[in-house]
Amino acid sequence: MDDEDIVRNVAGKMLEFLGYRATLARDGREALDLYRTRLEAGNPFSAVILDMVVPGGLDGSATLAELLGMDPGVKAIFSSGYGETAPDGSALKGHAGLVAKPYELKTLAGVLEKILASAK
Repeated sequence: MDDEDIVRNVAGKMLEFLGYRATLARDGREALDLYRTRLEAGNPFSAVILDMVVPGGLDGSATLAELLGMDPGVKAIFSSGYGETAPDGSALKGHAGLVAKPYELKTLAGVLEKILASAK
């Protein structure tokens, strides 16, 4: 989930290059709707990548808090263009990693592998 088209599209291409299937969302509300649909179908996402700052929209921390209410086992990665500082607060609860923008393929792969491994 990212409000910037270029970031969202590049992230999607990177994930596909790494062998994952990506579903893209513009904001937290769209991400929540997509997650809920997949969860109700019995086919939840393995992980989500959430932009920490979404002007005028639901940001990553608020989105993760709602996702945790839906699915306590959700695995998330926060995405930030403001450095490598994760948000404070109980919303994380061990469910999230962090990757700084602009993404580097190796870094994205490493964070994703780590968060997915924690799901096992």
